Amino acid sequence: MVSAEKKVYLLYPPISKFERYSSEIGSAGGEQIPLGVYYLASYLKQNNYEVKVTDAEAYKLSSTQIIDEIKELNPKFIGISSTTVAFHRAVEVAKFIRKELPDKIIILGGPHVSANPKHAMSFSEFDFGVLKEGEITLVEILKHINEPKKYYQIKGIAFRDGNGQTIITPCREFIENLDTLPFPAYEMISDISLYTPPPSNYKTLPVINMITSRGCPNQCTFCDNNIFGREYRQRSAENIMEEIKFLRKKYGVREIAFVDDTFLINKKRIYKLFEILEKENIFFYWTCMSRINNTDFEFLKFLKSKGCWHISFGIESGDETILKLIKKNISLEKAKEVITWCNKLKIKTKGFFIIGHPTETIETIDKTIKLACSLKLDDIVTTINTPIPGSQQYAEAEQYGTIDKTNWAEFNYWRPVFVPNGLTKEILLRKHKEIYRRFYLRPRILFRYFMSFFGKGGLKRFTHVFKASSFIFRKEFLC
Repeated sequence: MVSAEKKVYLLYPPISKFERYSSEIGSAGGEQIPLGVYYLASYLKQNNYEVKVTDAEAYKLSSTQIIDEIKELNPKFIGISSTTVAFHRAVEVAKFIRKELPDKIIILGGPHVSANPKHAMSFSEFDFGVLKEGEITLVEILKHINEPKKYYQIKGIAFRDGNGQTIITPCREFIENLDTLPFPAYEMISDISLYTPPPSNYKTLPVINMITSRGCPNQCTFCDNNIFGREYRQRSAENIMEEIKFLRKKYGVREIAFVDDTFLINKKRIYKLFEILEKENIFFYWTCMSRINNTDFEFLKFLKSKGCWHISFGIESGDETILKLIKKNISLEKAKEVITWCNKLKIKTKGFFIIGHPTETIETIDKTIKLACSLKLDDIVTTINTPIPGSQQYAEAEQYGTIDKTNWAEFNYWRPVFVPNGLTKEILLRKHKEIYRRFYLRPRILFRYFMSFFGKGGLKRFTHVFKASSFIFRKEFLC
C-alpha cells in the first residue's frame, strides 16, 4: 500500500466560463487541457508518487465533490494551480479543504503566486508557493517536507517561517533540455473528448492541444511571462514527433492545436519536424499561433502543404505609436501583407486585438476597429487591456491611468480594471462590444459561419456560437 506521503492530489480550481469571460462569449471559448498540471503529474509519477489530477473547471465540480475525491485518494499533499482571475476560487477551495481536512499540506503554484508571492502567501491556507516552473521544485518540497531547515535551500519557493513571515527563496534556473521531461499524463484524463478548441478553430475531431516550447523572447509590455520567462527553450523535432505518434495511436487524434506563443519562431525546427513526420507517413491537420514577423510567403506555403489550415496572429492595435509603446515590434504593413498571403493560400486566420492600452484614445481604438475589419481575417479575439501582475504594464499602470487592484476576479481581460487617462470604463465596454459587432455582423463572416454548421461537429459549433452571440446584443455590456 502506498503511504499518504507518496500521494499528491493536483487541482485546477473551479471557475465558471461566465467568471472567466464576464459574458456568454466564454461558451465559444472551448476547453483546453491544462497541460501544466498534467506535466507536473507525469513528472511526479516518474519520481514514484501516486497522483490524481482534477480539472474542476472543465468538470464543473463543487468544493464538496473535490473533498470527496481527496478523501478517496487520501494524499498528504494537495497542489493547486491558479491564474490571477481564478485566484479567488483557489482561496475558496483551499479554505474548504483546510476546514474539512486540516492535516493536508496545500501547495500553490501557477501565474498568480509566481507574480505576487507575498499576496498569495498572505492566505494561511497555503503552506508553500511554487514559483515559476514547478516540476523539479515541487518534488524537492515533497522530498524535504519533514526537514524545515532545508526549505531555505530549495530554490523557487515561498513559505512562512516560525514567526509567520513570508520567505521567498532565490529563483530556480529554468529547465534547459525540455526533452528530459515526460509527456503530459494524458492517461489521467477520464474523457479527452471534453477538451475541444473554439468552434471555428478545429477542422476535424478528435483534436488535442500540445505545447512544444517554453518561454517567449519577445518584450511585449502586457505579457507577464511569470512561469516560463523570456528565455526561449524548445523541444526537439524528434521528441515532438514521438508525442504525436503516441497521441494518434492512443487516442486516434486527427488534429493538433499547437498552443506555443511562438510555434513558428524556429523555421529550421519546423522544417525538420515535418520532414521526419513525412518519413513516418504521418499527416494531420493542425493550427498554431505565430508572430507576424516569423512568417514569409514560401514558409506559409510549406506549412499549408503539411496540414496547417489556421494561424492566430497577435496584432493588438491599429495604431503604430501604441505598437511601439507596448514593444510589439511589428508593423501594420507587415500584418496586412501576412494576412493577405494566408488568404491567398487559403490558410484561415484569427487576429488578436487589445483595446485600452496605455495612451489609448477613442481615435486609436477606432483605428484598431477599422484595421480589424479591413484585414481579410476569418476571426478575431479582442480583449480589454488588463495589466497582469508581473508584467511591465502592471508596474507602470498608474503612470498612464487608474487601476483597480481590489478584485482579482475582475482580471479576466473582459472587464476594464485599467482605464487609460481620458477614457472611461463605459467607453471601453462600448468599444469592446462595437469591434465584435462590426467585425462579425458582415455578410462574408455570417455566411462562413452558416456554412460551417453543415460540417462535422456543426451542431456543436451552432450551439456555442448561438450562446456567445448574445454578448454583442445584451444591454448590460454597453456600460
